[in-house]
Amino acid sequence: MNSEIDNDVLEPIIKCFIGQMDSAMRVSDTLAKHESPASEEITVDHLITGLVYRLMVPMTNEEVDESLDTAQQILDKLYDTDSEEGSDEDETFGPDTSVPVTFGSRKVKTNHCNCDVCMKARICLLNYEKHDCSDPLADKFKKAISMTCDKHKIYI
Repeated sequence: MNSEIDNDVLEPIIKCFIGQMDSAMRVSDTLAKHESPASEEITVDHLITGLVYRLMVPMTNEEVDESLDTAQQILDKLYDTDSEEGSDEDETFGPDTSVPVTFGSRKVKTNHCNCDVCMKARICLLNYEKHDCSDPLADKFKKAISMTCDKHKIYI
């Protein structure tokens, strides 16, 4: 019974987090495509800027719906994979994180596009340090961005 209550509480939070990340990735992709010349991949700078943008610019109802739908699809796939494969503790995901990646001490790079998203993104970066979060989850999101940037010596 306790596990059921935990799932009822945690699943919406996880779904919101995944939706937020999905939306930030879409913004990051837009930033990459609007770079001159267009970047073929999302860089660290695009990702950081996308995360900051998503922290500071509220999603439209359409963006919320789209991101939550994507989050639900991701969760459904995870549940399906878990039930089909069982537990495989030897499986690894992603790069080896035991060796820290260094980018050198530098400021986040931005593009010069004047579309609405790119301009708002630059404004968000300028106002990031002064941004007051409206809720505890947003505050954790901002702290995660700041801690990661500090760790890799990237300044917003």
